[in-house]
Amino acid sequence: MMKKRNSSNLEIKKIVWATDFSKESRFCLPYIKYFSETLKTENHALHVLPRFSDWIYETVFSSDGELFKTVEKTRQKSLKKIENYGKRSNIPIEPRVVEGRMECDEIIKYANENGIDMIFAGRKGISEIEQILIGSTTSRLIRNSDIPVFVIPKARRGIEIEKILCPIDFNEPSMMELTYAISLARQLRAKLFVVHIAEFFNYRVPVFKRDKLIDKINKKIVSIAEKNDYEIENIIYDMGEPAKKIIEIAKKNKIDVITMASHQRKGIEKLFLGSISEKVLMYSGIPVLILPPYYIAI
Repeated sequence: MMKKRNSSNLEIKKIVWATDFSKESRFCLPYIKYFSETLKTENHALHVLPRFSDWIYETVFSSDGELFKTVEKTRQKSLKKIENYGKRSNIPIEPRVVEGRMECDEIIKYANENGIDMIFAGRKGISEIEQILIGSTTSRLIRNSDIPVFVIPKARRGIEIEKILCPIDFNEPSMMELTYAISLARQLRAKLFVVHIAEFFNYRVPVFKRDKLIDKINKKIVSIAEKNDYEIENIIYDMGEPAKKIIEIAKKNKIDVITMASHQRKGIEKLFLGSISEKVLMYSGIPVLILPPYYIAI
């Protein structure tokens, strides 16, 4: 069931670092430290040990006792590794290790059972085939999580979130995304930039109609901001391929985080990339916060 939050209760209190101990997952640590120090969050870290089929265990291990000792030894080593990362990064963190056959499912289960408000995950390098077929845990998370997923593409120094970019297209999930972005900007005391990209491409649009559209967009954005008792000073309007434009605008304005709503997909559609959010996530050089559709009840 989709986890919903009331728009008046979007405070970030608990976060979890989903780690497989890879270099990419460790890129999350400076951001977790920033959230911890800025918002005084309760920090969790979760590592999922693989749970193999029973016949593999029966073949490899001579007894249940031997299996238990091996699993427990691995679990303790993993807990110690998380603790060491926390100490070296000066982050108070609660380490957890669980077994599971699907890492993504275990992360989502843990987040829901422990009242987590945000999941932090590293973005693996996306190969040519992964641009077509979904394979990584982070890719599965952004499609299936009912909790926002903060995806970090690479290591950065001097972490500070001063500018947040929120692209909107005026469908219902996008309006919820703007409400969430306002709450995030308020909590982090960051400036919020809102952008709308019109996909006219090479079509010629009369100036007066374009101006009319821009005015309508501005009024809609201001209306949502007013409902949240917030004033948005930076509203950007542009035309072209949305994902490309969003990344260009983020770079030009030195944005620190992009917030975007994901789209629910079913069946075979879950296997393919293609949405604007996924393209931005794939090529962005800064973190992208993916918000599940209908996460906020407004």
